[in-house]
Amino acid sequence: MAAEVLAGLTIETVGWDHADAARLRDEQQHEIDLRYAEPGRPSAVGPDPRDQVDPSNVFATLLLRVDGEPAGHAALRDLSGRDDYRGGLHPDGTSEVKRVYIAPGYRGRGLSRTLMNAAEDVARAAGVRHLVLETGLMQPESLGLYLRMGYDPVESFGVFSDEPGSRCFGKYLGPGPRQARPAGRAVVEARSPVEPVGTSGPELREVPWGDPDAAALRRAMWAFNQERYPELARDVEARGGHDVVDDERGRSALATFLATLDGRPVGCATLLASPAGPEHLTADPLCGVAGLSAAGAAATPTAPDAAHSGSAAHSGSAARDTRGFEMRSVFVDPAARRAGVATALVRQVEAEALRRNGLALYLGTGIRQPEALRLYIKLGYRPVLPYPPHDGPDDPLILFLGKPL
Repeated sequence: MAAEVLAGLTIETVGWDHADAARLRDEQQHEIDLRYAEPGRPSAVGPDPRDQVDPSNVFATLLLRVDGEPAGHAALRDLSGRDDYRGGLHPDGTSEVKRVYIAPGYRGRGLSRTLMNAAEDVARAAGVRHLVLETGLMQPESLGLYLRMGYDPVESFGVFSDEPGSRCFGKYLGPGPRQARPAGRAVVEARSPVEPVGTSGPELREVPWGDPDAAALRRAMWAFNQERYPELARDVEARGGHDVVDDERGRSALATFLATLDGRPVGCATLLASPAGPEHLTADPLCGVAGLSAAGAAATPTAPDAAHSGSAAHSGSAARDTRGFEMRSVFVDPAARRAGVATALVRQVEAEALRRNGLALYLGTGIRQPEALRLYIKLGYRPVLPYPPHDGPDDPLILFLGKPL
């Protein structure tokens, strides 16, 4: 592509071995080493040998400059028909965005979005139908960028598909039906919504955790999660089954809300305390996984550790006043979706956290719930580092989000 010029900014295509491109990739690798440094293990030196890019597969290397200085890098490689490391092959028309990086001195100016837009334009011009990419939990800024640009989580692929801290995303380019997905287990599609019951808006009230209507909705949520997250069934059964785990979760609940439409129970959500205070919203990812472990050791929860629901993360300590709270067990009956119920529940939980002098609200949601992710992003939630008791990126199914109150 011809160089794009905008107020001192240029994006040009260069060779993979261009000196400035190679230097930026080395800088990025050093930062990745810091972010994923694990407790008790020395940081790796240099690129992971599993992730060596074959230059012959790269069809575009983009170099972003600001006033002539190299400031950003991205590359595109063709994955069509190649091994996805999950027992299959990538469909034709699939390409991967690699090595997206903005040098530290140029961050905060929207350049990463500019660079990604340019990469998408190059991909479209090359006939790419589906773009995929891989990042990780210790890169919340990247997670937020991709979610805001319309990328949805996809099943892990590539050489890091067995890494629990890895997260993969995909985006279809151009109009038309989405007929192809990255190889691997297909994501279960959202159920087709029916016309919402009732004509008035949702009514919300606080109820005990054991309220029969709230309990019935949580059981429906469990059935929903079993469909999308069959991996959870083994964990919950090992803990004694849904009823036992549900009772454990209820012990740390501070407030549970029930939503009704024309008197019919259609949704629920719960607030609990979190060991993560508001400072975690801006925690430095360069402290690495070791930094998360240190923070987790200082804020060990006293409540039983409950398996996440797919819509929320594990319980925290109700005894420790960090002014951080967590939202979990957010569920809306499929027949009542698109009626504003989920938004009303989230707002109600936020209001309750504020009433309790909360400064931050956290949640976790599963990678196979893009509709939930879109809602939370729309409501102002952004990816954050794993928070206690998640003191390491060890859950391959969850994304962590937070919001200042």
